[in-house]
Amino acid sequence: MAISGERRQEETRGGGAPMRSILAAVSGGADSVALLHMLREEGFDLTAAHYNHGLRPEADEDETFVRKLCERFEIPLAAGRGDVAAEAARRGAGIEETAREMRYAFLEKTREERGLSNIATAHNADDNAETVLLNLVRGAGLAGLSGIPPVRERIVRPILHLSRDDILRYLVRHGLPHREDASNADKTFRRNFLRHEVIPALKALNPSLTGAVTRLTGLLREDEAYLLSLAREELRLYGGGAGFPAKRLNALPKPVASRVCRLLVLQVSSYPPELLHIEAMLDISAGGNGRRRDLPGGLTAAKSRGQLSVTKKHMGGEGT
Repeated sequence: MAISGERRQEETRGGGAPMRSILAAVSGGADSVALLHMLREEGFDLTAAHYNHGLRPEADEDETFVRKLCERFEIPLAAGRGDVAAEAARRGAGIEETAREMRYAFLEKTREERGLSNIATAHNADDNAETVLLNLVRGAGLAGLSGIPPVRERIVRPILHLSRDDILRYLVRHGLPHREDASNADKTFRRNFLRHEVIPALKALNPSLTGAVTRLTGLLREDEAYLLSLAREELRLYGGGAGFPAKRLNALPKPVASRVCRLLVLQVSSYPPELLHIEAMLDISAGGNGRRRDLPGGLTAAKSRGQLSVTKKHMGGEGT
């Protein structure tokens, strides 16, 4: 069983330098154990990374399991931990969102400190199908329906093409242990409800559901990439700083104009805007000067002197 061909296509970055040094995110679950073993078998320069969120009674046992696994594989391990619950309360944010942000921050910091080229995560085809369905339910656009990207900046997902069943068979074939997260059975979480109730019903209609979703997301990613390339070219030609001429934006086809708005936000924030915020930006652009709207992440979209701009609000400034 090989890692993704899409990942192989991304092996040269920055002047053709081979992507051979990998920080593999390892939770101890089936997916991440399989990922670590596959990367080791293919001869990568590997370091494993485990982040202890402190959310489950078994968290310390998971960390111990990963430590022993890395000792067995003779792979160096970077371990980190944080109080996710306390941080989520401090931010006023959700537990899952905070855990993800803290984990990725730890992974990126570790990658930089150790001079590694990329971070590998163990998302699989079933994770992708669940993500697409979750995004469909909340009314996402093309980007959301494109699913989990195989490559995003320094993050690669080498086993995104493999189903959960493929991965479990791999573990059995190689005699590899793994940890089970009991919370994965809790159907009060939306993803778990999809996994245990919705997806089995859909597989009754099409047993090859995950493969069908993988093909769909591949096609949609191509469409999204093309539309984004048009939006980036517009920004290159007409944008300045965090602004863009409103008259030009209003004349663009909406699929391109909406992506220009998204890119304007991403120039000053790491949080992509939701559809309602993009619609608000387009509405501001179509109106008169002086219109403005607060956006998430402490941002403001405003039209002034014929330019639509996105800026960070000054702390202590006047509310809008």
